[in-house]
Amino acid sequence: MELCLKCGVKAATIYFIRERMGKEKEEAHLCEGCARPAIIRREASTQGPKKCEFCGGAAFSPLPGVRSITYACCPCRARYSNIFFELCSEQRPDVLARSKRDIFFFDMCFDPEVEHWADAAGHEAMQKLRGSGTQAC
Repeated sequence: MELCLKCGVKAATIYFIRERMGKEKEEAHLCEGCARPAIIRREASTQGPKKCEFCGGAAFSPLPGVRSITYACCPCRARYSNIFFELCSEQRPDVLARSKRDIFFFDMCFDPEVEHWADAAGHEAMQKLRGSGTQAC
C-alpha cells in the first residue's frame, strides 16, 4: 500500500500525472482528502466562462497558487503571474527554482509548506493587482 505523498498517513488512491512543457512527467499519489482541492480546481476550469474578478472580462479558469477559486481573464492572469513571481523571487528563491517559473507548479506540488506560502503570496499578488487600477481588458 502506497501512502499519500502529501499527508504520508492515508493510502494513496488518486493519481495525478502532469507533463511539464511536454517533456517531464510528474506523478503524485494522494489520498482522497489531500486530492480534493486539486480535483475541485480542475473541475472549476471546466465550468465555462466566468467573470474576471479584477476587470470584469471573460475568464475561463481559476488563478493558480491560491486555495480559493478566483477567476481572472488572460491579461489579468498574466499580470498576476508576474507579480506572483516577483514575490517568489524576493521571498522564496528556492521555490522559484523548483517551480522552473511554471505557475501551475503551485497547484500541483503537493508540498504543504509551499502551498501555504503560495496561498499567502497569491493573495498578496491579488491585492497588488487590485490596487493597480486594472480596467476592463
